Amino acid sequence: VKLGDAVDIIDGDRGKNYPGKEEFSNSGYCVFLDAKNVFGAEFNFNNAQFITREKDQALRKGKLKRNDFVLTTRGTVGNVAHYGKDIKFDNIRINSGMVILRPKNDVIDEKFFNLYLISQKFKNQVEALKSGSAQPQLPIRDLKLFEINLPSLEEQEKIVNILWPIKNKIELN
Repeated sequence: VKLGDAVDIIDGDRGKNYPGKEEFSNSGYCVFLDAKNVFGAEFNFNNAQFITREKDQALRKGKLKRNDFVLTTRGTVGNVAHYGKDIKFDNIRINSGMVILRPKNDVIDEKFFNLYLISQKFKNQVEALKSGSAQPQLPIRDLKLFEINLPSLEEQEKIVNILWPIKNKIELN
């Protein structure tokens, strides 16, 4: 199936309320992600920047919910991270160089989707569809066209039960 049929792809706010440099601080209410915070396949909150509650509430789009995934789409394209229950921050927003991938739970298993995002097939599609040389990017219209082999939810669960422990062991080692 097409990726856009299995997940909601949510862009960040790019409107008049987008924070300027003077609105960031080293601590605060809401993490405002930068590409350096999404490294490889995980978050790195060293040097995270924050915005106030008021600025967070002024923004319309781009707020993470637990179990969302973040994908960098400009500059360093293709890095992903999962906003699971193990992340200590309750309020996180994406910047304009990334998107939120929110799995449709009646279509795709969250862990199955995680395995897809770290797969070579996904990485190959990123490489094939990114554009631009000085500032590579991956437009949402192209991202929606990514192909994902999607068995039934029952089969996805069986695959996860086999591959998830292997993934964890690789990360541990």
